[in-house]
Amino acid sequence: MKKPKAYRPPVTISRTEFLTQGSDAEFRLSIYAMVQSVGRLLACRDAFGRELELTPSQFVVLMGVAHCQGTEGVTIRELASHIALASTHVTTEVGRLERSGFLTKRPSASDRRSVRVSLLPHGENEIARVAPFIRLVNDALFRDIDPEALKMAHHVARRLILNSENALAEVRRHHLEKSAALPAVTSREARRRYPAVSRSGDRKEAGSSVRRGKAKASSRSV
Repeated sequence: MKKPKAYRPPVTISRTEFLTQGSDAEFRLSIYAMVQSVGRLLACRDAFGRELELTPSQFVVLMGVAHCQGTEGVTIRELASHIALASTHVTTEVGRLERSGFLTKRPSASDRRSVRVSLLPHGENEIARVAPFIRLVNDALFRDIDPEALKMAHHVARRLILNSENALAEVRRHHLEKSAALPAVTSREARRRYPAVSRSGDRKEAGSSVRRGKAKASSRSV
């Protein structure tokens, strides 16, 4: 009886430099490790937020203000760029943190259309209180990782963020083409089957919306 051949699935990337003897196994293992590491980073960030009784995104906004405010405060746009969240989401979280006594807003002296955000004493005290816990976790998390390796990881992460714009455009194009090939499917049903994909590594907390081309619909995904 003839022994069946082992199934070999198609490769998941065409770039030959990522293939070893025609196999993409090492490439896929790297992807799995990166996804798992992001999940662990988010879990640690969630713990930092819980320590202050804040949501993860509120914690990120608070720390972003602490590092960006300088002497004049930080604008919403500057803050959103620094922490990689949508400006609308940052505005919402700044408002909540202001009501909780962590932050204060004041009109910008150089641009009356914008505001500058700064820490209040309560915010400073809470950051000082949680800092030892953050250091403890980060020391454990980044043990045996040298600064040069972290710089390389940062470079790869930034490149993935930039490349993701084109990658997600391909995802949206594929979904639109597939829904167009199903004339009996309503636009609502197509949106249910092929939801928009979030551009943020922060998924649920980012709150950023993805424009599904400039075509028939837009939906919100984090």
